[in-house]
Amino acid sequence: MKVLNKETTLEKSLIALFFLMGFIEVVSDDSYIQYTIKPLQIMLLFALYSYTSIRKNPLFFINMIFLLIGRMLFVPKEKHMLFYALIAVFFHRIIEIYYVIKLTKIKDYIPPLLASIPFLIYFLYLVSIPDSVLIRSYLILIVQIVLISVLSGIILSQYLLTFNRKDIWLFVYGIMSLMQTFVIFIEKFYLSDFKITSLRPMALFLNTIVCFSFYKFVITTERLNDD
Repeated sequence: MKVLNKETTLEKSLIALFFLMGFIEVVSDDSYIQYTIKPLQIMLLFALYSYTSIRKNPLFFINMIFLLIGRMLFVPKEKHMLFYALIAVFFHRIIEIYYVIKLTKIKDYIPPLLASIPFLIYFLYLVSIPDSVLIRSYLILIVQIVLISVLSGIILSQYLLTFNRKDIWLFVYGIMSLMQTFVIFIEKFYLSDFKITSLRPMALFLNTIVCFSFYKFVITTERLNDD
């Protein structure tokens, strides 16, 4: 187990390439580059997880595939594409919540549900203001808000009640996910008609951290559970 906990040269190289792809994605404003970089990043994450994980849980790969589909559909600026992107992210969130619950082995669901209420109220308030969202996109968006609130409640309750090594990465993942969701909401629903370019690079940067911190949470939890 000590050998497994040490980062090998290959693992460090894959991590470096992953963040390099993330940096290129942030600084590039070309949609063609975006369509190329996003799959490369996920493939690097697949390679990293396949190399470092003993279990190689299919849920990790399925979860990231739906995330990739959602990210690809978020690239176009047409508002009708938002609906399809939200559908993909919906399946991503469902799998993600199930995966986190399975890894953290939650037995009492009351604390996560209570902890999710403030997040639910906050995000519902955010989306109650814009009037430029299509009805079908708005409905799936409400479902997304419920899911991200539930996930946030799980993460917060785990951090406060049963803090350990794996929960450090889970907490980082949760904070970055919330920041990313907030940035995307502001960009898509409040600033879509303004030529502001500073928020998209921020969302892309946060996504890179989200993906990596989720990977680290999964790997750390698997190793701790095998001890």
